Amino acid sequence: MSFTRGLIFSLVAIIPAMILGLVSYIILGGETSSPSSSDFMYGPCYGVPFVVIFLSFIYGLREQPELD
Repeated sequence: MSFTRGLIFSLVAIIPAMILGLVSYIILGGETSSPSSSDFMYGPCYGVPFVVIFLSFIYGLREQPELD
């Protein structure tokens, strides 16, 4: 059950992760008008979204305490 919940959490987190990656790219000074391949920043474009998706998957794997 927790693996499925982790997958669902990570699937739901894809769009916000991409938006957060775009925002971090712009904040770090990424070229938005006509970017070339030499101006590409891997950290904001790949690192931030994958970290957010991975953390949401880990959060979904956590066991929930029993509710009375």
